[in-house]
Amino acid sequence: MLACPQTSFADELHESSTPLALGFNIDILPTALSAANGKLGYAPQVWLGIGHARIRLVGAHLEPPKAFAFAPNGFRNPTVTVFASIIDYTFGSHFDGWWIGSGFEIWQSGIEHDAVAGTSRWNSTVFTVGGGHIWRVAGNFFLDAWAGAHLVLNPQTVSLGSFQYDPFPLQAEASLKVGWFLPI
Repeated sequence: MLACPQTSFADELHESSTPLALGFNIDILPTALSAANGKLGYAPQVWLGIGHARIRLVGAHLEPPKAFAFAPNGFRNPTVTVFASIIDYTFGSHFDGWWIGSGFEIWQSGIEHDAVAGTSRWNSTVFTVGGGHIWRVAGNFFLDAWAGAHLVLNPQTVSLGSFQYDPFPLQAEASLKVGWFLPI
């Protein structure tokens, strides 16, 4: 009697030509801008790649200098903490080359004013779209230059004492990420 080997779905995916990977990125912009302000910033990302698609989870914290905050006179110390879920499509053969992506983010923001004690805090739901190019520089280590746009879906006026602040509902961003992925 002949025995048929049993294979699992994971075995079939691994043996197929569909690449699978678990990746990690660090976005340089939040770290560099926050450091320029003497503050701690970070933006780690983890992603699962299947074929040309990546599902990316992002956490970030940014405390930029006032020159990069675009806040009106008297407002200071802006902060934003971001949680995002993004789906990317990579055009390269193995999570490299050009890519495009889109998703949703939650921004937890805060700002202070020179004339008022305390901090005003608010949450925003954000739609994001972006793209870039991934260069594999050594094995699975890569650099990812990218740009994106963020649209606040629930724009609001922020009050702090008698002062009003209207954050821009559309923001652009460009940065460089460094990362590494593990084929699975």
